[in-house]
Amino acid sequence: SHVLVSLPDPPKQSRYQPTRELLYTALTRAKQSVALFASEAQLAAALATPTRRHSCLERFLAID
Repeated sequence: SHVLVSLPDPPKQSRYQPTRELLYTALTRAKQSVALFASEAQLAAALATPTRRHSCLERFLAID
């Protein structure tokens, strides 16, 4: 019922960057309270970063 979200400052070369979908999922799981630990810059970066999904679906749907 309580959610704690901590957005660390990951190295730029890290594949694991906080994303807005990750943040949304964490925040919407809370039933009573949320504690968010992040700088304004970290929060802004997470909100500006969409999740990138890597799949081959576009290759299978390509029509020649």
